[in-house]
Amino acid sequence: MPDLAAAFREMREALAHDLLDIEPERWNTALPTRTEWTVKDTVAMLAGFAEALIEGMWTEDYSDAWADPRMRDQLHDAFDRLIAQRKDLTGPKILEEWARHAVHLERMMDGEESFPIGTHPFAGWSYLWAVVQNSHNVWTALGIIPRARNFQATLLCLESAVIWLDMRLQATGRPALRIRAGDREWVVGDGVPQASVTAPAFELFRALSGRRSMDQIRSFTWDGDRDLFLDVFSPFEPPVEAFVE
Repeated sequence: MPDLAAAFREMREALAHDLLDIEPERWNTALPTRTEWTVKDTVAMLAGFAEALIEGMWTEDYSDAWADPRMRDQLHDAFDRLIAQRKDLTGPKILEEWARHAVHLERMMDGEESFPIGTHPFAGWSYLWAVVQNSHNVWTALGIIPRARNFQATLLCLESAVIWLDMRLQATGRPALRIRAGDREWVVGDGVPQASVTAPAFELFRALSGRRSMDQIRSFTWDGDRDLFLDVFSPFEPPVEAFVE
């Protein structure tokens, strides 16, 4: 079984290390992927999400948000409430709160403690996904090139992003697709692959999670009819302009 707690710890500590000494005004830097959020807002969401999981206040499964606009709006509203609850705290204070929650949450991810009754079974994965995606968003906003592209957490979330694509292909009746990234290969969807796509692992990961434009996705190495897959390649609406990290 993947060590979600260790993967989360490594990612959180790397982000916290890079945020500890930034100038106060840089906490107000907007994210290029969601300009209504700042760096501080993003860390507030992650700290609040951790608290909500620990306290049993996050029991919804938003896995189908890619196909359900109402569910997607509910997810965004939930995140915005977590941010609003911390609007009067400074960035460093939010980091302290996140560190406190992390100790407890890691025990739950490790199985040393149970998640509260009613928590959906993939809550640990959902939280790791949020941490990984948003940490990379923050690093990009601040112009920091992190070591974390090859962290275990990033690689685990690439695996989950591929599985999520498999779910979308099957839900929409698309043919199978072969995916290659370095020495790794997957076949997703049902049947014999009708096309293949090759891209660097980090680029693939970010494309499969709504952080690459359609033109960037088209620029990957495709063999076969890519148009069969482009509209479901990302679970979220991709950016209109190229997003370069």
